[in-house]
Amino acid sequence: MSGPLRERLLREVVLCDGAIGTTLQRAGLPAGHCAEEWNLTNPEAVAAAHRGYVEAGAQVLQTNTLCANRIGLSRYGLGDRTAEINAAAVKIALGEAGQGRCVLATVGPLGRLVEPWGDVKPEEASSAFSEQMQGQLDAGAHGVIIETFGVIEEIVIAVRAAREAGAPNIVCTMSFEGGGRTFMGVTPTQAIDTLREAGADVVGANCGGGPAEILAAVQEMHEVAPAEPLVAQPNAGKPRLVSSETAFGVTPEVMSFYVPAFLEAGVRLLGACCGSTPAHLRAMASAVAQQTTEASR
Repeated sequence: MSGPLRERLLREVVLCDGAIGTTLQRAGLPAGHCAEEWNLTNPEAVAAAHRGYVEAGAQVLQTNTLCANRIGLSRYGLGDRTAEINAAAVKIALGEAGQGRCVLATVGPLGRLVEPWGDVKPEEASSAFSEQMQGQLDAGAHGVIIETFGVIEEIVIAVRAAREAGAPNIVCTMSFEGGGRTFMGVTPTQAIDTLREAGADVVGANCGGGPAEILAAVQEMHEVAPAEPLVAQPNAGKPRLVSSETAFGVTPEVMSFYVPAFLEAGVRLLGACCGSTPAHLRAMASAVAQQTTEASR
């Protein structure tokens, strides 16, 4: 990949990938097992997940490192393997990305709340994020995607850590519920204003209950910042149990139905989140191509 991602998004729509965690679960990852450990113990499965999205049209891949910070990994007794797990994840993604694609290192919440909401001190949070991101960037990641956050104080710490680590691309998304706020009450307007001021290059929304919720969030962001290229990665609906297995109700066809509205709302980095598959991304890629063709007529 050449040039800053933000500049590319100002010119064109770029397709991100889809879910990694639920893809690995379908590949046999046991319930309750650390998905990030598979970067070391089952790298072939992680590579296959990336490969499926590349074949479906993804131009940006995200590493299998959502919870791979020292605090999160310590819950599995893997804190001392933080650097190894993150470096392995970046290596796997780069191997599948090939030439011309961007690899963003995924950074998720710590799994424990930061003060004043929890017991993690801000400096401890900053250290955990810095360690993870520096290792990812040293391994060759083209930037970071700080995603699935609900607490504004925590994600700001992560953005500042990314800037200090020298990340060339910083993408940020928060997860919004049906009421249009994160679980800690952050609005889309607060998110884009605060995160752009903190130094994020691209802001948007991910996860949530499905495309309708994420669309509403980015539409609000677009209203207050119409010149900003946004990112959207909705879940394939809300998970539910069907015959003792987790299922998601939004089909590839339904996901692709929302593509024109996402593009109208200023989304220029478009992918999917939990429950999505390469079939979802393929349908979205087709819808993006159709919209691009119509716009050029």
